[in-house]
Amino acid sequence: MTPDELIHHYPVLHHMAEYNSWPRIQQIGLRTTEQIVDACQPDPATREAILGQRRTRSFDLEHAVVGTVTIRDQKPLFLHNLAPKLTDVTVEQFLDLLNSRVFMWTHPDRLDRLDRLLGANAYRRQRHDVLVLETASIVQTYYDRIRLTGMNTGATIFPSSPPRGVESFMRISDFPFAERRKRLVDNVVELCVIGGVDHIEDHVLQVQRRQGADVIETIYER
Repeated sequence: MTPDELIHHYPVLHHMAEYNSWPRIQQIGLRTTEQIVDACQPDPATREAILGQRRTRSFDLEHAVVGTVTIRDQKPLFLHNLAPKLTDVTVEQFLDLLNSRVFMWTHPDRLDRLDRLLGANAYRRQRHDVLVLETASIVQTYYDRIRLTGMNTGATIFPSSPPRGVESFMRISDFPFAERRKRLVDNVVELCVIGGVDHIEDHVLQVQRRQGADVIETIYER
C-alpha cells in the first residue's frame, strides 16, 4: 500500500477516548498507556496490573500536569482465546505491543455498528470522546512510526479470532491492501502510532461526544 492510497481510501481516522478526556489530550497529546504510566509513576503493584497483564477494569492515575487520567480496560481481550493465536510473541510481549502505541480506527463503521466497540455491552451505556483525525497529517508527521493492521488487535472475544503477533503490525508499504480484496471497513482496520501523537491539535479535525452510535454533541472543531 502507498501513503496516497491510505489517505485516499481512509481520509479520516477515529480514536475513542475516555469521556471528558479531550481537555487533557489537548495538553499532553495522545499518549500511549506505557507513557501515561511512566509519567504518573504509580506503585509497582498498580504498574504491573496496568502493563503486565490484561486489564479487567479501568484505572485512574494522577498526572502532574493534567490531573486524573483514566487507563481504559481491555475487556474484549480474552486471554484464553489470545494465547493459542499468538505466532511469534508471548502474551506479555503482545501486551507490551499494545501498550506502546495509540490506536485509531480507519473506517467510521468500526464505531457505528452496534456489534462493534461503541455498541458492545461493556460500552454502549457509556459516553466517550471520539477524536476525528486527518489521515494525511498523521501520515506526513509519523510515517516511520505508523503500523497498519487488518484486525482489531485488542479483541479476542471469539475462539475464531485471527492469529496475531509482531507481524500483524505492518508498515504502510508492507500492507497487502490490493491482495486482501476486502471491503474498506475490513481491509485496513487499525492504524497505530508507536510512541503516541504530539501536538494533537495539528491533526484533529473534530471531537465528538458519543454514546453508542449517537453523536451527543461536537465539543471541538477545527
